[in-house]
Amino acid sequence: MKTKTLLLCIVLFTWLTAAQAATARDLIVALSPYHAPDDARRHSVALLKQLTELNQGSRVTLIDGYNLSIIGEFNIPDNSAYNNPKARLGVNREAVAALKRFADRSVTPGSAGHPSVPGAVRLPQLLRYVANNFNHSGRLDVIVLGSPFYDDPREAAFSMANGRFPSDGHLFASQGKTPFGAAGQSGLLKNAVVHMGYGSDRIMQGERHGYFVKRFWALYVEALGGKLGGFVADVPTLFRGVKGNAPPPAHDFKPVRSGKLEMIILSPVENRQSIFDRPVSETALPQAQVVRAERVQIGISWQCALCDLDVYARPLPDAPVLYFGRTVTAHGRYWKDYRNSPQPTNGYETIGFDVPLDLRTLVIAINFYEGEAAQGLSGEIRVSVNEHTYAAPFHIAATRGNRGQDILAFFETGKTFGDHSVLIDPLTIVMAK
Repeated sequence: MKTKTLLLCIVLFTWLTAAQAATARDLIVALSPYHAPDDARRHSVALLKQLTELNQGSRVTLIDGYNLSIIGEFNIPDNSAYNNPKARLGVNREAVAALKRFADRSVTPGSAGHPSVPGAVRLPQLLRYVANNFNHSGRLDVIVLGSPFYDDPREAAFSMANGRFPSDGHLFASQGKTPFGAAGQSGLLKNAVVHMGYGSDRIMQGERHGYFVKRFWALYVEALGGKLGGFVADVPTLFRGVKGNAPPPAHDFKPVRSGKLEMIILSPVENRQSIFDRPVSETALPQAQVVRAERVQIGISWQCALCDLDVYARPLPDAPVLYFGRTVTAHGRYWKDYRNSPQPTNGYETIGFDVPLDLRTLVIAINFYEGEAAQGLSGEIRVSVNEHTYAAPFHIAATRGNRGQDILAFFETGKTFGDHSVLIDPLTIVMAK
């Protein structure tokens, strides 16, 4: 009987020890140094509340998610004497003071030389820093409290401010070509689960934008060998999931291979009806509107699902060209128009101008960027001026894309291009000649 009792005690002790060990966690919590002063203090108080509610044995390293430096460590002893917030704050006085100093040094977003995005973190660099400096032989939870929009003034071409997000092509490129490059790093985040708490859904420009931002980061983290866990606005909800050891949610995102490093902008929310859905005008555009065309939009569509075409437009002889590599200028903006449902790539290319144009100086070109089409590639171009929308077919003779090699040279130097691109006369499209 004594032997059985002893064995039972041993089993019970082993079970309890294992249960306590299972709740002991190594966590990384990354914060942004870019908030208005009042917001920074409010965020630090809210974070301390969440930290005091973690499980016994939790070990938390606090990191500056933009400058990649350690703020402090907040550890909860595996001891029942520390089962209340006051005791847990008391034993972590140094971390509490460090967090306060960090909040006090917060920089207002948009200051000279600093990112414009509130809550900015450099997520790609942060994840590589964590992977290279912290043990992740077992599960490591990385909690990022900040904006999901990458914004580094030193890499303005890759900024996710103002509704932009990276195309899948970045995932297949090297780090040297894009900060989102993941080529050759498939095991970097092995056993890591990345969680993002971004504070408010109002930062998203609608549900489609939120969908694509989440989709990209899920694919990026997976390309590095990790998993995306929580991706939510509500930080307490995020911490509840981490405390409960919730598994990463399943998804059906699949990266589409491409060599194109594009920063995509979705069609504006105010465009209630896409240019591709409007009725086509059958009468010529009045001459008065040719020389002063307002609310001009240009869009191209095509049928080859595995091909990628690009539209380029220059409103004036010395004006910058709008295209996927330059999405916003003083004259207008370029975006992708996903008509029926969100798709990962090859949304319809669309350019809209915010200022009146003289269509006689407008230059439009279309390039076959990527893919193969045995008979060449045909599509439709649409030009909309005020309430008038015009459509015409186009054809590109090349049977495969050339990655835009000749088209910018045409705009910059007047150099002729080959059969991978076609020049479009807007006056012909609107039946003005």
